[in-house]
Amino acid sequence: MKSIYDVVVVGGGAIGMASAWRLAARGMKVLVIDKGRLGAEASSAAAGMLGAQLETHQAGPFYDLCRESRALYPAYVAELLEYTGIDAQLVHNGILQLAYTEADATLLLKRANWQRQAGDSAVWMDASEIRAAEPAIRPVHGGLFLPNDGNVSAPRLAKALARAVGMSCDVREGSPVFAIEKQTGGTFEVVTANERFPADKVLISAGTWASSLLRPWGCALEIQPVKGQMLSIRPPFGTTLRRTVYAGGTYLVPKRDGTVVVGATEEREAGFSREVTIGAISALSEALREIAPGLSQAEFLQSWTGLRPGSPNGEPRIGELPGLPGLMIAVGHFRNGILLSAITAEMVAAAATGEVWPERWRPFHPAQTVKVGR
Repeated sequence: MKSIYDVVVVGGGAIGMASAWRLAARGMKVLVIDKGRLGAEASSAAAGMLGAQLETHQAGPFYDLCRESRALYPAYVAELLEYTGIDAQLVHNGILQLAYTEADATLLLKRANWQRQAGDSAVWMDASEIRAAEPAIRPVHGGLFLPNDGNVSAPRLAKALARAVGMSCDVREGSPVFAIEKQTGGTFEVVTANERFPADKVLISAGTWASSLLRPWGCALEIQPVKGQMLSIRPPFGTTLRRTVYAGGTYLVPKRDGTVVVGATEEREAGFSREVTIGAISALSEALREIAPGLSQAEFLQSWTGLRPGSPNGEPRIGELPGLPGLMIAVGHFRNGILLSAITAEMVAAAATGEVWPERWRPFHPAQTVKVGR
């Protein structure tokens, strides 16, 4: 049977949508299938940090991939704005990681050293400089300022990508995929409750739900849900943060609309639970007061949860599964799906069109670590 689609993308989060949009831009006929609404899961729930330096703890391929994707962001969001009319509200205001003790400072200065050696900017700020720059923060020993990191509005990015996909691809929402079947001749059929979609290639980008689609192919890569709870506030007039602040596992992310996102818990035993809990919101509120007492009178706006797709080492796997030509994955982005959506889309598009990947991308190819056998 002749394929209707060049690529069927299973999973309509930021990774799947960005990939589909790039595939369509290369002239491919693409279908995006999602069990719910496009962008409604972890992508919309994220704080939207572009923390290429904050989120990495050593030099190497993952750090380089995060920086490469961060560098794409200005053009990425500008193109989305031009194409869809939706502004993802990119903010390059940097991230300030606080040090409360001399020991904290020593660790941060070690980070600064290797990141500077890699060509990035990392600026030490002493207590007086931080007090002058961010008066809402309680007195600290110092902090490391990462001026090249930033953030976007994750819900607006998801909305822009959904519109871009709707304008360039076919879409099926509310359609859980029950099976991906190999056909004679090397093509595939993607099976939902009511339809079957022939395709030359399939991309599995289903986030936390990817494992159920990978297991029938004997793929041993387990993607686990990691629950995160967050809240947002509106600071009193004249009191705000000028940059994202991170301390003790909690981040405060100021947005262009004047709100601040506070997050996030990291609950590995919660499974697919979506409940917002008093304990988690109380803990986040207390962390907010501890980090920035000047924001303690802020208006509480809302709280929510997201399920991050955790991989064994916290890094993604992108590309064609070994021994299964045409079956691609883009999974396991964990805390960095928003950040890495730009570069992942380029990697997927290159893989689908037969381009030879540069060596710097190869550590993330499934052939490096993923075992497949049926």
